[in-house]
Amino acid sequence: MARNFQPENTELTDQIREGQGKIFTEDLEMLEQQQQNILNNPQRKLLMLNIDAGGVQSRKIIDRLLNEERQAAVKPEVAKFPNIHVI
Repeated sequence: MARNFQPENTELTDQIREGQGKIFTEDLEMLEQQQQNILNNPQRKLLMLNIDAGGVQSRKIIDRLLNEERQAAVKPEVAKFPNIHVI
């Protein structure tokens, strides 16, 4: 959670961190199952809702960066020509 109010208030920071930790812990089992599902079915497209726009954009950036990293590792010259696909 990001905030722009009372950033110097360490007690408030600790309270927020503890509250967020509890919420995340409640969802941890489901999140782990979702991640396992993603790993087990990489060909499946994720459902992308408007409310998930930030996460969707983040995943696109991560996927693009991973793809660029893979291509550069396979053939360093590919980095010079990003539109060329290595088969």
